[in-house]
Amino acid sequence: MCGICAGIGHENQIDDVVCGLKKLEYRGYDSSGIAFLKNGEIQAIKSVGQIKNLEKKIDDEVCSHVVIGHTRWATHGSVCEENAHPHISQNGEFAMVHNGIVENFENLKGNLNCNFKSQTDTEVFVNLVEAESGTPLERLMKASRKVVGSFAVALLHKNTNSIFLAKRKSPLMVAVGKDGVFAGSDISVFAGKFDFCYIFEDDEFAIMEEDGVKFFDLNGNQISKKAVDIRDFDFYDEDLNEDFYMLKEIKEQPAALRKTYFKFFSEGLQFDFEAIKKFKSFHFIACGTAYHSCLLGAQFIQQFCKKDCKVSIASEFRYGSNIYSKNCLYVFVSQSGETADTMACASLVKEKGLKVMCVTNVPYCSLNKLADFVLPTFAGREVAVASTKAYTTQVFTLLIFALFLNDKATRLQDELKRFVLNLENLQFNECLLEEISKFKKIFFIGREQDYVSALEGALKLKEIAYLNCLGMPAGELKHGTLALIDPQTLVIAISTQRALKGKMESNIEEIKARGGKVLLISNFKHNVETDFFVELPDFDEMFMPIVSIIPLQQLALNFALKLGYNPDKPRNLAKSVTVE
Repeated sequence: MCGICAGIGHENQIDDVVCGLKKLEYRGYDSSGIAFLKNGEIQAIKSVGQIKNLEKKIDDEVCSHVVIGHTRWATHGSVCEENAHPHISQNGEFAMVHNGIVENFENLKGNLNCNFKSQTDTEVFVNLVEAESGTPLERLMKASRKVVGSFAVALLHKNTNSIFLAKRKSPLMVAVGKDGVFAGSDISVFAGKFDFCYIFEDDEFAIMEEDGVKFFDLNGNQISKKAVDIRDFDFYDEDLNEDFYMLKEIKEQPAALRKTYFKFFSEGLQFDFEAIKKFKSFHFIACGTAYHSCLLGAQFIQQFCKKDCKVSIASEFRYGSNIYSKNCLYVFVSQSGETADTMACASLVKEKGLKVMCVTNVPYCSLNKLADFVLPTFAGREVAVASTKAYTTQVFTLLIFALFLNDKATRLQDELKRFVLNLENLQFNECLLEEISKFKKIFFIGREQDYVSALEGALKLKEIAYLNCLGMPAGELKHGTLALIDPQTLVIAISTQRALKGKMESNIEEIKARGGKVLLISNFKHNVETDFFVELPDFDEMFMPIVSIIPLQQLALNFALKLGYNPDKPRNLAKSVTVE
């Protein structure tokens, strides 16, 4: 879940690597650091916290043509400068930055005669490299064979004007330009500087030099790779025109949904819907916010296609006693396409000879390479850790997907178009925030589609405002949770399905009878007294999960800001979860 980048060229690479780290900061911001060659020796600069803290420690006179960098999300060891990357081997021969987890690092550590300075698995890895014999690349390959787990690493050797790369299960790519060679965990590090890049496969290695890059397999044989075109990759987040990326991305949702519509209906997105129609059932698998979009995707397919659907959390599916079927399509949803648990589940399904479909927002990601069917979303790059536009575009894409499977998409094309052209950014009432911000015990309730919005709304508030809240089905209140309702409790009731209006009103009455306060979010009037009300624009019910979640995203953002938290970088979290 960390981010690495590395640069080598004819000019100073310090600024470019630090700039690359800023674009990777969504992957972790507990600490950061760089290592570079100077006069045949390795030097390192590290800092705890955001990359701006690292920048303050880098003197204007610091200069090197060979630089590696890292931004950390802590997995092994506390957040401190000793545990920050890069890590230098005991004899100062190597420096390493690493994204991933060395699962057997304790066993490896016991076989190394070193005085370790950190608690990290990466320091074990770099010392393992130093303990091997041969060229730097050969030593990296030998060490990699002994490592169990995942890694994308960039390695410096003090006597070699090169950077050595290795990859297994964690994303890594490299680009070559007239001014040098650059590597990173994400295509975004190449924005505006490179037109093509190379995507590493597992157990591939490379040597970066000023004038190019050479690739090798695990046996040391040089291999050729084909570059992919990244000129059409959406980098439009580069200019932050709001105070926070999350606010920017909330406001970008109408545009992202319009783009999704036009990709399907005007630009003729190529996707084999006929092949998908042959499957008798669907099993959706994902984590976090993507799991919530899967819940809605399953509802859409059951509603419009009358086919059986199941939804699993990836970390549960991975170790569960699953019943597999060749008549089932396994659908994996991930914004980044690199989510570790989701990837592991997809690999498990593929090993059984079954068909895999993925829904991702990032081209050339690992999940896409694994899948038989790739359905892209068009949110554009999302930087804030708490997902907003990636979620709504996933939901909208899965809705369109279900309509195409039942041959209703063309018939409903005008209705879909009216929705995307008339949806505006929905603001949460600032005055209302003042009234409800005093509550520290908050529940979100809903039924069917609105239950999913309750789950996602609660997750957003937990992620960025650190409130211990819960999303749940409205009908489950009386099966235990009602015992927690008192006058200090706020229940946010989401109600957008008219057929369930009476049921929701009964749930609200139960809450009011126990003294709880109710914030009702709906697109129609109810025959029940509530304490607060947010009126939604009225669209067809199939669109309402998108409409209802936007003010809840705004609520979470405003709550976080009122409490003094940075919504883009919530504590203990990172966006791309590439470790189990």
